[in-house]
This record gives sequence, C-alpha cells and structure tokens, in this order.
Amino acid sequence: MRLLFVVSMICGNFVNPISYRLMMKNCFLLALLAMVMLSAHAQVPQFSSKSYEDWVYTNPAIELNQANILNNRIVLYTTSQGLHLTLTSPAFACLVGHIIDMNVTWITDQWQSDGFNVSKVALTATLLDESGMPIDSVTFRPVSVSRTNYIDMSIRVPKTMSSARLRFASWRGDVNSNGAVRQIVMTSSLFGDVNLDGEVSVADVNAVLDLILAGSDDQELLKRADVNRDGEVSVADVNAIIDVIVRA
Repeated sequence: MRLLFVVSMICGNFVNPISYRLMMKNCFLLALLAMVMLSAHAQVPQFSSKSYEDWVYTNPAIELNQANILNNRIVLYTTSQGLHLTLTSPAFACLVGHIIDMNVTWITDQWQSDGFNVSKVALTATLLDESGMPIDSVTFRPVSVSRTNYIDMSIRVPKTMSSARLRFASWRGDVNSNGAVRQIVMTSSLFGDVNLDGEVSVADVNAVLDLILAGSDDQELLKRADVNRDGEVSVADVNAIIDVIVRA
C-alpha cells in the first residue's frame, strides 16, 4: 500500500476535519522529513536562428545557417530516395533524476495544400546515448495544425546516462506533408522539483497539495506540478514525488 494512503489514513484518525488541509501537509512533513533530497542543475542546448552551432541537419543540400532557419528550410521528413532529414543537438551533460522539457516551434507551410496529410507530420524527439544509439523517444501527434505550431514534449533522463544528444525527426513526413523547425527551447530540471529550489523534498509535496486543494492560475507552476505529465495535477503527482524521494 502506497505511503500516501497509509499516512493519510493514520493521521486522519486524529485530526478535526476543519484542519484537514493542514493535517495533510504536516503528515507528509513527518513522514518524509528524514528522506534524502536531490539537487542538481544542468545546461541543455538551444536551437534558433541565433543559436545553432554544433547542431546537425542531415540534408546535404541545405546549410544550417540563420537565413535558412528563418526561411523555414530546416524541414524534417523522409525523401523519396529514403533519406531521413533530421536535426540533432550537440552532446550535453545529463544529470540523474532530470527531465528535459522541449518547446518546438514547428512551421507547416503546406498545411492548406491538397496533398497535406496531418497524420504524417508527427514530430519525434529521440534521446541518444554517446554512441548515437536511441535510448528513449517521445512523439507528438497533432490532430490539427496551423502554419505556426508550438509543441511541448518531455523526456526523462535515465539514471545510467551521463551524456546525451536529442534527435528531432518526422519519420512519416514526405515532400507534401512536413514541417520545419524554427526554434527549440529546452530546459532541464530536476524531476519533481515543483518549487524550483533545486531539490526534491517535502516542500514539493506541499506545493502540489496546495494546488490540488486550492488551485492556481499560474500556468508555469501547474505545468511543473504535473510531474507525471498526464495533463492534470492530482494525487498521482504527489505519489511521483514521493517515489523520487524514497528512491534517492
């Protein structure tokens, strides 16, 4: 039985219902006070018309430069000759327990053309190890698109990795249905560090409980509190944070 359920059941027998919110916070404090906290910071590469050094674009006919990025020529798809046009970041250091959040500006210039098929412009980000072998991937499959699209994706760094790269591709894209990468903003944060204090602790549990019980209009905070990235802030996110602390 999970720690969340056990603690709430035990403490619930001794607390007046009026003080339920305070009880929940204090119970988690008592249960997790002695747990080990994690802390770390990491830098990840960015991609834009002003930051593209050491990125690799696999189209030999298109140079990776400011003009081509701004003119939406860094297009990802598979050519009729079977060449996969992909964009790969430079290597970066990985830190245990981190999650990489990616916001991709994805330009689909052909979105209103007759031959355009939205199902083919799914964007995949693949985490590669030092040798270039794929370790994990995440795919965004749009239901609909406009010319300019902003795609959010996240991928968690495995404990065994110390260095990695990220490869972006649209494997099913073709000459009629594709997208160009205009910008990629990436952040690496400690998985479960909701309050951004650089560690995972009972304070992050409290932050999520506050959101569950009181709500918030702070979209960035809500995004961080959605620890398991299922689109909502719930007890499942509290459990995810507890798992991080217990396994530290």
